[in-house]
This record gives sequence, structure tokens and C-alpha cells, in this order.
Amino acid sequence: MWRDPFEELRNLERRMNRLFEELLQERPALAPGVREPFADIMDTGKEIKVTVELPGVSKEDIKINATERELEVIAEVKREEEEKKGDYVRRERSYRMFRRSFALPAEVDPSRARATYRNGVLEVTLPKVREEKTSIKVE
Repeated sequence: MWRDPFEELRNLERRMNRLFEELLQERPALAPGVREPFADIMDTGKEIKVTVELPGVSKEDIKINATERELEVIAEVKREEEEKKGDYVRRERSYRMFRRSFALPAEVDPSRARATYRNGVLEVTLPKVREEKTSIKVE
């Protein structure tokens, strides 16, 4: 009985294609021209620190939204440049947008959040909500 040696490879390819389709469906695609910046999230025990790389952005162009369990960072950069020399005119426009949302690993107090921006790196510090321990008497 003859068996196609490439049949198993075709089956593997179909399974991998299904896997990638499922992964892409779970996460909505960003709109064209929108980038997802690199980021790190660190839990220090007392607070959550989120570091986001936003190269070429000025701090006035950054918008941060926070809730007790989520952080969203949006940055929009619009530039327009014009150069005139005699009869020659050069005009350039550029637009970039960064957008990233994070599910935070612990509940935070967004009203006490702090943010700093230096050299293209945004650092957001979100103090955790204190969890009060309550003693429960066993009856």
C-alpha cells in the first residue's frame, strides 16, 4: 500500500494555520499607522510600574487613562515641514500614533498615579490599593 510521504506535512501546515488564525482572532488588529510600543510592567510590592517606549514623542502629545485594573497610553505625533528656495517648495507631513492598553496585575489607585517622561521613555507608577486583612472567627 502506497502512502504519500508529504501528507503528514500538509496536515501539520493546516493545524498551524488554524492555530495562527485563532491567535489573531483573540487580539484585535490595530488600525493602519498605529503602532504598539514596547513596554514593561513591574510589580514592586507596593506599586505597579509601567515603562513604555515612545521615541520621538513630546510629553504634550501623550495621553494616559487609568482605572483600578487597566492602563491605556496613547501618543499622537503630527509634523509638518516646509522649505522654500526660489521657485522650489518642499512640503512634508508625517503622522504616527502609538496606542497600548494593559491589564494590570493588581488593583491600583489611579488618583495617586505619577508619570514621568525622559528621553523617549514614559514611566507610570500606580500605587496599589491596600488590602486590609480581616480576622475571621471560626464558629
